[in-house]
Amino acid sequence: MLRATATALELPIQTYGPVMVTGVPDSKARALQQAVINAGMDAGAVLIHREPDDPVPPAALLATAVGLVFLALGAVLAATRSQTRILRRCLARLIAVGIPPRWARQVLLCQHGALIAVSTLLGLAIAVIPSVVLAARISGFVLSVPWWQLGVLAAAIYLAALLAAIHSAHKLRVTEARTA
Repeated sequence: MLRATATALELPIQTYGPVMVTGVPDSKARALQQAVINAGMDAGAVLIHREPDDPVPPAALLATAVGLVFLALGAVLAATRSQTRILRRCLARLIAVGIPPRWARQVLLCQHGALIAVSTLLGLAIAVIPSVVLAARISGFVLSVPWWQLGVLAAAIYLAALLAAIHSAHKLRVTEARTA
């Protein structure tokens, strides 16, 4: 704000105090700093604001995000394969009563689908309820969600779960199911 603007608005300012000027190009700010130095004054009297560097480099954020995606995908693959091992006895019983192996695999895929649907609803409930309570209790609360990044992560996890379920169901052999 200029001294004249502060005076016109009847704001209390010091006669010989610091004055902040904004919107000055870098070349003029440097020229002002050089003029202060040439006048024999302290160069610290003219401060030029520079935007600080990012506290976390973008490459580190990207590496962290990629690592978390691989961690989530690994967890999904391990959970799906573990669930398939658990469901081998169920598959063996279905085959024992005369259901074709193809249908038994479809039942296995439907069970995986139901597990994903229930876990999605549970995850939404766990995330939404505290957010709503927080928004109601804090005035001026603004929810800022990186939807694009969350969408990519969710798509990757669902794709991994689908591929793991299909791979596990097709890899499961009838003889494997009978020996479980």
